[in-house]
Amino acid sequence: MINRALTLTSVAIFFLLALQGVWLFRLIDNEMNRFSAIAQTALEQSLRNELDWRLRSINKGKDFRLILSKKSPRQDFSGSKDLVKVDIKENREVLTNVSLEEAIQEAYKKDFPLNLDTLASFFQKEMDSLGKGTAFQLTYLSPDTTRQTPLLNPERVFSLFHPTFDKEMPLTVSRDLVVKAHIYYPASVFKGDLLIILILSMAITIFILFSIVVQTRMLYKQVSLAKVKENITHFLTHELRSPLQSSITNLEVGEMATGENAAYFLSKAKEQLYFLNSLIENILNINKFEKRQSPLERVAFHPMEAIEPHIARHSLEKAKQCLIRANLVDDINEIFGDKLHITNATGNLIDNAVKYSGESVEITVTVKSEGKYNIISVKDNGIGIPKEEQSKVFEKFYRIGKKEYSQKGKGFGLGLTYVMWVVKAHKGKIELKSEVGKGSEFFMYFKKT
Repeated sequence: MINRALTLTSVAIFFLLALQGVWLFRLIDNEMNRFSAIAQTALEQSLRNELDWRLRSINKGKDFRLILSKKSPRQDFSGSKDLVKVDIKENREVLTNVSLEEAIQEAYKKDFPLNLDTLASFFQKEMDSLGKGTAFQLTYLSPDTTRQTPLLNPERVFSLFHPTFDKEMPLTVSRDLVVKAHIYYPASVFKGDLLIILILSMAITIFILFSIVVQTRMLYKQVSLAKVKENITHFLTHELRSPLQSSITNLEVGEMATGENAAYFLSKAKEQLYFLNSLIENILNINKFEKRQSPLERVAFHPMEAIEPHIARHSLEKAKQCLIRANLVDDINEIFGDKLHITNATGNLIDNAVKYSGESVEITVTVKSEGKYNIISVKDNGIGIPKEEQSKVFEKFYRIGKKEYSQKGKGFGLGLTYVMWVVKAHKGKIELKSEVGKGSEFFMYFKKT
């Protein structure tokens, strides 16, 4: 269910981001095209201005004349061309159907060629007047020479990347004179309203990704709650029923028996009831820890006081051969914390070590100091815990489902949860090192103060 939901969500997000990306691309592309059109118009006007500047500076004594066969409003290079006849005495060349600017450029290309620096100055002024100032470089190409300006306004180059475009303007109808402009898109193309849209788009994307993370966590929590409910139902119908039924049976038989037989059956019933009481106590303690309603009674006590009761208890173990060693490192004389809970947590780890081991059990309980922590570790030679299960063993009601683990002993998946909450209540941490077939070692870190 979670995988399907995540897949559908991922697909939806992918299409949403793709749509957003296409929209932003079109938006930027339109803005760049608009700037390109503005730059072309400015370059055309600059060419006219440069030509007018040359005409005003020409020596009137030059031998030339220009005859217009038809008068019409001046039009730009992309419009229809005026009918112009140019009569130059040097070569008697006649051109028709050309623009006025092309005719004049043709007439003056030898005696008064285009001044590239002046054109660059006019172009810069045109762009600045339109509020579109940017970096650019102009190149003038003729049959016998090529001239180029340096990069003008380099400080206006967009720092993140350098998008550019080229404009080529033929000056004469024969196209032997050409001006090329290499123009950088200014930062203004990617700022202003576009920048606001980009920021909003990024904010929406981040919000969507955050929502996905939250949704995923909620889904996992719901699945975990569903598993907890399933486990509780299973425990109530199977695990709890068995000790209750056993207790009832032993009490009934004990009522009918006499002497030593009655005492035996009553002791068995008492043992099962103690087991159930221990379970209820664990559940209540865990709930109190989770709700922070379990105040700790911190006292200073010797660490052996939390270990020796369990060594004595398991020394009477008949089903298995148990060897439990206590190892005090750094001559630690006392631990500061809740003696009852730390003792119970240590007992839980020792009980698990005994339960999930072979016929011969070797357990080492080590107490040592490390930085701001006192550490109690319990190491065994048991069957170990698979790596993929190690992050789950501290979850409430979780038990490893493999047969070799379920056969080792009954339980409710609360022991390690209780241990974890005892450690957290002392502002500490718990760690696990385990290898299948070689054993496990649990580390409980308790703050010294």
